[in-house]
Amino acid sequence: MIYEMKRTVRCSQIGEDGFMRNSALVDFLQDCSLKHLDNEPVMSPFFRETGCIMFLISRQLDIVRKPMLDENVTVKTWTYELNRLYGFRNTVIYAENGDILVKCIAGGCFIDSGNMRTMKVPQEVIDRVVKEPKLEEMEYLPRKISLPDCEAQVLDPVQIMRCFIDMNKHVNNARYIDITDEFLPDDAVVERIRCEYKLPIKRSSVVIPKVFRKDGKVTVELCSEEGKNYTVVEYTLK
Repeated sequence: MIYEMKRTVRCSQIGEDGFMRNSALVDFLQDCSLKHLDNEPVMSPFFRETGCIMFLISRQLDIVRKPMLDENVTVKTWTYELNRLYGFRNTVIYAENGDILVKCIAGGCFIDSGNMRTMKVPQEVIDRVVKEPKLEEMEYLPRKISLPDCEAQVLDPVQIMRCFIDMNKHVNNARYIDITDEFLPDDAVVERIRCEYKLPIKRSSVVIPKVFRKDGKVTVELCSEEGKNYTVVEYTLK
């Protein structure tokens, strides 16, 4: 099942360079993905009946060109791989002429919302879900991100505010991009973003950013005050 939505880029999604912010791209991608889950004829009823949820563990965005103000785009998403523990999807943002603007891979694991532990979905449920071919014109990198072999710059702590929190009561995955974008050079042109989500961050937490710069990449590790790793975001710059 392929789900699609039409969107027009508005001023609230535009950054100071006149193009969509990186986090706004993720907002478009996750809005489409969540509506797909809501409308998926097999998994949606299963989620409602069992309390199972899909917890995002990784995302890769390949940016061909960022949309501009008032540009009309189409966002499409589909599942290409699914097993009892994990699911993987492509989500693509297309220009009006059909050109691909942004290509995305996202992976998630099934979680019991009651105890927040991994949950195995029955195989007979998995077998009924329609899978689509994965997007071919994309490099599929590992979901785990290796930290560069260089010294990290440890920056000032970041206080997690209410505006970062979504309905799941932790930091929304697009807001991680808002946080880590701050550590890019002002003139940075990003062609790829990879995210590895390890632990959810809750409101009022204090996050320690560690920034690695090497070989045209900026990698940001967000850690707790105790040193636990919350997430890693890797930017590849042009």
